[in-house]
Amino acid sequence: MRKMVLALMAGFLFAACSGAPVREVEVEAPKFKVTDAAPGGREAWLDSPNFYAKKEGLDVENFFYYTGDAQSADKRMACEKANADALDDIAKQVSTFVDTAIARATTDSTGSDSSGVSVVSASQTESSKLSSQLSKTLVSGVEKYKQYWEQRDFSETGGAKSVFTCWVLAKVSKKQVDDLIGKAQTLRFKNDPSLRARAEGKLQDIEKQFDRYMESR
Repeated sequence: MRKMVLALMAGFLFAACSGAPVREVEVEAPKFKVTDAAPGGREAWLDSPNFYAKKEGLDVENFFYYTGDAQSADKRMACEKANADALDDIAKQVSTFVDTAIARATTDSTGSDSSGVSVVSASQTESSKLSSQLSKTLVSGVEKYKQYWEQRDFSETGGAKSVFTCWVLAKVSKKQVDDLIGKAQTLRFKNDPSLRARAEGKLQDIEKQFDRYMESR
């Protein structure tokens, strides 16, 4: 909440300095109260893992950083689910990025295939299946770097009295992600062989493109 208030104050200050009209923004009050939490409190990595990694001087040359979160009545289970969510996030981002890159490389000026169906839409349909296939390769090689949890009480709004929310910061080597990108392309071309010829010579810098994409996270 404190970070949200500070962000809003910074936004108001920027607007005031730029001459733009300042208006009040209502922030919805949390529907729970925190009854217990891990030592250290909330950190920036919960919202911006790679920005946090740069600021803290972590190895951003060789690793990407991801977060996962989950809830459960059991703290251990919540954190295990959060770790699994981080793995899913890696797979989803890679699959979506590769699908989008292939769609751009294979889409002609009309943006449609011979059936009149958008190539981008078609690739998005396959993204979930591709993500599931990629996540199976991430069982090892992804390190849980940090963990934070809160015990929350939702009883005042009619919810459960004890719910654990856990966040995990995971790091994965860029080499492993590059391998995952290559695997995603292979699987995508296997599922639709016609794409390979149409994308030939247009995906050489896809790993560098993904690197630039992750710099904004």
